[in-house]
Amino acid sequence: NRRDIALGTGEREGMAFNPWKNFEPNEVTLADRLTRHGVHTMMLTDVANGATHGKNMFKGFSFYHVNRGQEGDGYWSDANVELEFPVPPELIRYGAEGYHRVRLVQAQRRLEEDYFAPGTFKMACEWLERNWRRDDFLLWIETFDPHEPWDPPAWYVDRYDAGYTGRVFECPPYGFYERMGITEREMRHIQARYAGEVTMVDAAIGRLLATLDRLNLTDEVVLVFATDHGVYAGHEGDAGCVCKPWMVGEDGGFLIAGQPARGQITWLPLRTGLVHLPLMIRIPGAAPGRVATIAQPWDLHPTLLELFGAAVPEGLQGRSLLPAVRGEAMAPREFAFVGRNFGGPVPLAQAINDRWLYACWPGSEQEPCLLDLAGDPTQTRNVAAEHPDLCRRMRDALVEFSPASVQAAHP
Repeated sequence: NRRDIALGTGEREGMAFNPWKNFEPNEVTLADRLTRHGVHTMMLTDVANGATHGKNMFKGFSFYHVNRGQEGDGYWSDANVELEFPVPPELIRYGAEGYHRVRLVQAQRRLEEDYFAPGTFKMACEWLERNWRRDDFLLWIETFDPHEPWDPPAWYVDRYDAGYTGRVFECPPYGFYERMGITEREMRHIQARYAGEVTMVDAAIGRLLATLDRLNLTDEVVLVFATDHGVYAGHEGDAGCVCKPWMVGEDGGFLIAGQPARGQITWLPLRTGLVHLPLMIRIPGAAPGRVATIAQPWDLHPTLLELFGAAVPEGLQGRSLLPAVRGEAMAPREFAFVGRNFGGPVPLAQAINDRWLYACWPGSEQEPCLLDLAGDPTQTRNVAAEHPDLCRRMRDALVEFSPASVQAAHP
């Protein structure tokens, strides 16, 4: 997702889906283009797996700062903090060392701003106080929350599930929660923890919006809110899953105690809980409203270039969304496309619209999956055999979009 936005295009010709990897020296990012255009670019991030230990998702930004510690980032040690598991280790997505690092971070917290998203947005508010006079700037604020571990301050959890005394799952493995040994009641508390984490992030964003008001910037800046993926939390349409599994082993999960999937692999479609994402763009003076146009992450690249009056290069996959934001008509897209390209032998390719979700696994023996999003709100019934022509049309659209990703797919 980050490469989609930053590059506005795919991995290479014919491969439209980006893997998770660094930017190459010859790849030109959105920040590269805006900085060269004279825009002051600043990144504030706590996404450690994009900006520490050799990762370079800040490429092109004039300035960047990392609020460290997320995702097992080893930025602090303390011999007084022992490794304690709140549930059996096999019900945690990290291995022992990774979870101990989570515990080390938690032990440092005293105030809400010691948590990652509040701390990162606090930095953003301070940056705005120091830079409010700038005419052209891009302030990129990126937080890992509400990603797991779901460990917000207790008052946020109590808002949704006060008095709970059962087992606490901050970071469960990925997969089918019942098959992994998590009960329905425990799943409801996971939902409360996730809701609390989201509310904590919302409150932090609220403090940013209040700062913009205080500095008289609200009607001077464009606000863009986006994310990279959603999460399954046992709700209808999540198919009995928790977190974001794209495959499971024979035990119904993977990242069980940090380990790969075991035994026979079953590949899963990425359902709407993961891939139907919020995108909000506020431009001063534009009328509020909801737009039905299908948008994709790579659209943000030309959108932001156009906002700053920078040249939009040829060859981008995305298109500017400014006409839609301004209430103008845009040519409709028939499908949104989703892909998994982690360098493994079996990628995933999907085409989706408001009615159908088609998924295939090129190079795998697993049959394609077609979900009827209107007729099957649980998203569990594969109706591909009942709609061969529709499957063929959606597969053809995928092949046209990313031929190198889908060339081995089943017909």
